[in-house]
Amino acid sequence: MALKEPAVSRRVLVSTGGLLWAAVGLFLIVRAAFWLNYGRGLDYLMVGVAILLGALKGKFVFRKIVIKNIARIVGLSPHKTKICVFAFQAIASYLIALFMIALGIALRMSPIPRDWLAWLYVLIGVALLRGAYEYFQSLDKL
Repeated sequence: MALKEPAVSRRVLVSTGGLLWAAVGLFLIVRAAFWLNYGRGLDYLMVGVAILLGALKGKFVFRKIVIKNIARIVGLSPHKTKICVFAFQAIASYLIALFMIALGIALRMSPIPRDWLAWLYVLIGVALLRGAYEYFQSLDKL
């Protein structure tokens, strides 16, 4: 008996992308908040700058990635109504995600103080949340 691929609609693929980006973004922000609170290094100006830069990165960099990924999903196997659930990201994106996870581990193991890393985590977390927003906004057009 042949196994069937776990297939879902394009709308579910786009939603999955958005949920994953949002989950990772929230994870990074929560981790950063813990580091800032634990180290008592909470600097509201730096948090504000990180949030602003993250929002700009999300709007001007990640938005392009999301739009490209949604177009890829829409163009997948036009003769099918359902696509493999793992196609919500391109293969190259899975490799980039593995690299980013490894980089995060390396940064946490580095001698860089946690409160400094926290600003980077907030920036990337906010950018990912902004990207997730783009995924969810596109659902109306599918």
